[in-house]
Amino acid sequence: MKLAIVVRADLGMGRGKAAAQVAHAAVAAALSAAGSPRLSAWLADGQPKVVLRVDSAEALDQVVAAAAAARLPVETIADAGRTQLEPGTVTCAAIGPADDNAVNEVTGELRLY
Repeated sequence: MKLAIVVRADLGMGRGKAAAQVAHAAVAAALSAAGSPRLSAWLADGQPKVVLRVDSAEALDQVVAAAAAARLPVETIADAGRTQLEPGTVTCAAIGPADDNAVNEVTGELRLY
């Protein structure tokens, strides 16, 4: 089991901002999976996660669409616009938690953030 978080690298977010967006995505994914066997399995595995990058909104949209087509759980995060970004800017997406191989089919070619 794994959770992949895909972050837009084109936004110029500071490290703290990017970390907060990744945290939002991880929490959203965990809450969405609440009570499911996949959440229990992911927690039992030690909550493995990986943070990956894309270079545009279009690239993130493609990853999200591929994950949805593969019937993987997906949570996108849109910023509230209180600090560095315009309100509604989509910053990242969480894919999973789900089977490692299924997540890798969608995210395996992406680089680490």
